[in-house]
Parts: sequence; C-alpha cells; structure tokens
Amino acid sequence: MSGNGSHAMKRWIRRFWIVPPILIGVAAIALAPLMKSGPQKTEAPERAVKVRAMTIPELAVTPRAIGYGTVEPARTWEAVAEVSGQVVWVSGGLKDGRMVKAGEALLHIEDAYYRLDLAEAEAQLQASDVKDKSARASLAIAKKEFALLRADYKRKEGLAAKGAVSTTTVETAKRLMLGGENQIQTLKNSLALNAAERLVLIAQKASAELNMQRTRIVAPFDVRMTDVRVGLAQYANKGQLLFTADGLETAEIKAQFPIGNLRPLIGAVSRGEDAGAARGALGLRATVRLRTATHLVEWPARVDRVSGAIDPQTQSLGVVVAIDRPAEMSRPGERPPLFRNTFVEVELASGPVGGQTVVPRAALHEDRLYIVDAENRLDIRAVVVDFALGGYAVLKEGAKPGERIVTSDPATAVKGMLLAPQEDKETKRLMVLEATGEDSRK
Repeated sequence: MSGNGSHAMKRWIRRFWIVPPILIGVAAIALAPLMKSGPQKTEAPERAVKVRAMTIPELAVTPRAIGYGTVEPARTWEAVAEVSGQVVWVSGGLKDGRMVKAGEALLHIEDAYYRLDLAEAEAQLQASDVKDKSARASLAIAKKEFALLRADYKRKEGLAAKGAVSTTTVETAKRLMLGGENQIQTLKNSLALNAAERLVLIAQKASAELNMQRTRIVAPFDVRMTDVRVGLAQYANKGQLLFTADGLETAEIKAQFPIGNLRPLIGAVSRGEDAGAARGALGLRATVRLRTATHLVEWPARVDRVSGAIDPQTQSLGVVVAIDRPAEMSRPGERPPLFRNTFVEVELASGPVGGQTVVPRAALHEDRLYIVDAENRLDIRAVVVDFALGGYAVLKEGAKPGERIVTSDPATAVKGMLLAPQEDKETKRLMVLEATGEDSRK
C-alpha cells in the first residue's frame, strides 16, 4: 500500500511541474500589451538622383542642311554623223576616259563624194558667170540696135506724114522696132533667170562646203570621252551616234533636301550677318564632299538653281549645286576627279545668326526641358522651339542662356526632385560644333 502511495505521489509531483510554465506563458501574454512601446522614428536622408547637365550657351548659329546626290556634267556632247562615209582617221584621244581640249580634231570621214559635189557646184557657177557675161553683152548690143530702129521708125513716120513714104514702109519700121524691144526684154529675162539659177548654185556650193566640214569632227569644248562607238575603217551612216562625251567646265549635283531643313537656312540668309548677299536658296553657301574609307575630299560649290517641283513621295526639294572647273582642282592621290554618277554629300549653309539660345535636341522632351534650379532641384518647363537641325535646337522662348538643363534621361522625372548634376562637356562640345562649325575645345 505504501508502495502504491509513493508512486501516485511522484505522478502528482511531475504534473505539478507542468503548471508553472503554463502560468508564466499566460502571464506573459496578458502583460505583453502593457509592456509594448511605440517604434522608434528615424528620418531617412533624401537621395539625390545623378544626372548629366550643361549650361545653356548663347551662340552665333550657322544653320546647315545635308543632302545627297550624284554628279552630272552641266553639258554633254553626243557626236552624231551628219554625213555618211567611211571613217578614214581617228585621233588617239578618241578613247573612253580621255580628256580632249576644245577644237581638237577627233575623227575624219571620207570626203571624196563631197569634194566632187563641191567641184560640180563650182563648175556650174563658172558656167553661170559665162552665161551672165554673154547675156549682158548681147543686151548692150540689142539696146544699141533698138535705138537705131526706133530712130528709123520716127524718121519714116515723119516722111509718111508728108506723103514721101507709104504706110507699109512705116509699119515695117515699127515692126522692126518692136522686135528689137522684144529682144531686149528676152535678154533681161535671161539675166534674171540666170541670177536665180546662180543663187541655187551658190546654195549647192555652200551645202557641199558644209558637208566637207561635217566630215571633220572636232571637240566643241573641253570634254572627257565616255562612250566611243565607232572606229577606224568603219562606215558611219548619217544620223548614227559616234561617241558621247562629258563637258569639263562645270559639274552639277542635284541633291534632295527635306523642306523643313531648308526653311531655317533660307530664313537665316535674310537676317544673318552677311545678309547683303542674294536672298533665298541662291544666297546659301554650298560644299560638296566625297567620303571614302581613307579620305574626306571637299569641293567649294555654288547654288545654281532650285527644282521647280517638290518630290511627292519624300516631300523634298531638289537643289542643284555647281562646281566650276573641277578637273583643274583634282590632284593625284589627294583629290580625285569628279566622274559622272559619283555619289556625294552636299552641305548647304547660311551665314551665322548671332544671339541664339541653343540646346541639345536630345534634351527636349516633346516641348519641355528639364531645368536644374539654384537648389539643384528639377524644374520641368515648357519651351517654344524656333527650329531644330541635326542634334541641336534653337529656342524662341521658355529658357535663356546661363540656365542649366538636364541632358540625360532620368528613369523618373518628378518636379522638385533633388538632383546631383554632373557636367556633360562632350554633349555640349558636339552641340556647339554642329551649331557653329567650331570645336569648343580649340
């Protein structure tokens, strides 16, 4: 019995040890709200956003526009055979690519037939001269004879009035006088007809001489041969194309420019520092460039004319620029000659226009600029763009020189946000170079 009692006592003691932890847990749960304290408040520092920025400069802008086109000669020559015959001589310059001076003989066509025509016309003219001299001599004799016949008629007419001669004698004298007058008229008609025939013979002789000249083909101006289609001993038919050549005096390039790009240039011509020049597109300066893998070659050019119509597909306007005597400017290894169909770049530029507020085109967000204010905070401001060309834009209003603008594109742009601006020298340099043509590092 005592053993069972002892065992039961031990079970109660084990159960009792479970109760204190439970009571402690209940007490902790009950007292936790009373012991709870509020969170400690800490102010996080405002974080500045790093951006690239630059100061807006005031520049003398030189508006430029770039177009592209191919080189064409201002004048071309298509040598067409004006007479038929065998080619009996060709010049050494009659080869593709050769340059020929004005007046240089290039080709001769057989002229034997035309020399015969000329000799025949000259012989007929000589015969006409003989006929003319003979007719004039006969006319002089006929006039003297007519004078005698008329005097005889007058004398017999007077005698008939006195009854000394018969009427028949008077009529015979009158008939002889009229015959002499008719002979004079016949000789005069012969002279007139001979004069008309002589004009025909003179024209035939001139035609024969012209055909003789046409058998000799010479260069009418300085040219470069491009397409030779005839050679020695070949027969040339009248109207056949013998060869073609390009003039060397002037090269032309018709380059296409968007209408919007030309407007600032033409407007700047009238208000720029060199506004005394011609107005409109003809007052623009032009430069032609050929870009190769190793060289950049430039030619000074002039604006010659503007196309009469706008391209309906591209809404661009063709401007024709001319380069005078390009062959004389070529230098082996440095400046190649301007051949036909060479693809080149054409730059048009106006005179400089001072006092312009210029910003990078990439810094514009539609019609707004991100401004860095005096406290390095972001100000979003609306601006009015006068014109934009290439990588820069000229402002009409909304910002002024000396203010700082954001040139990078922040992930979020909230007005008033703190900025950490870093000077963007490269963007500014490229903008100044494009707007003025001068490198700001110099």
